[in-house]
Amino acid sequence: MRSMTALILALSIHGSVQAELLTKESAHSVQETMDRFESIVKEKGMTVFARVDHAKNAGSVGMEMPDSQLLIFGNPKGGTLLMQQDMRVGVELPLKLLVYSNGDGRTVMAWESPLALKDHYELENTAVLEKVAGGLDKMTTAASE
Repeated sequence: MRSMTALILALSIHGSVQAELLTKESAHSVQETMDRFESIVKEKGMTVFARVDHAKNAGSVGMEMPDSQLLIFGNPKGGTLLMQQDMRVGVELPLKLLVYSNGDGRTVMAWESPLALKDHYELENTAVLEKVAGGLDKMTTAASE
């Protein structure tokens, strides 16, 4: 218990990254939206590290939740360029996109803005973040239409 208190104190002293959460509605179901997004990620030559079905996992322990899937993906080259500048940014990488049903029949895509990383880490060359942010906007738009 004492070590947990120390950890909480340390985190509160140093703070944590407050990322900007971006959202976009999709015209498709959670499954179709995620399938479309994952396909785009792969077409762009990016790596898909994992796909997590939160609703399925909840069901495996006898619980229910709205349809929700998380894709963990990225480009090791871009991530490495950032981590070479500040290794701590590795806590934020790879990228993640959540697609979920918001309860009233709408499908929503959510992701953290990569641009927020430049405010929280010692990153001198942030061109890669701007490129990733623009790419995510285009990829989520394509998957949602």
